[in-house]
Amino acid sequence: ISFNAIDSALSSLKNCQSFINSGMDVATQVALDLVESFNDEEDVNNMEKVMLEYATMDRQLNHYIKAFEETINQVKREKPENLPDLENLAQEKFLEMESKNSDSDLQRNEKYMYFKDQLKEMKKQC
Repeated sequence: ISFNAIDSALSSLKNCQSFINSGMDVATQVALDLVESFNDEEDVNNMEKVMLEYATMDRQLNHYIKAFEETINQVKREKPENLPDLENLAQEKFLEMESKNSDSDLQRNEKYMYFKDQLKEMKKQC
């Protein structure tokens, strides 16, 4: 069984993570600029919502990648005679991971925590 296509797809998904990280960096910088220039609480709150949306995308992408990696590794270990439906197996794992989500997970996202710390520091200076 060749998993080259799946490995390639997973690699592409991992590249998407760098775009999410870049977006979070930009959102943080925009929020800091807003505080420094205008101190508009509503705009800053909107940027915080954007950060939480990025954190949600990051969590979903991580779960999706992990679900597929675990599924592929399981199939490689077990070496079944007939290839199972990888998509369904991975989807089950993904849904199981997603069912354990909570909003507090997003608050613990590393980039989100950095965002909050930077805002707090910037507000002290203004």
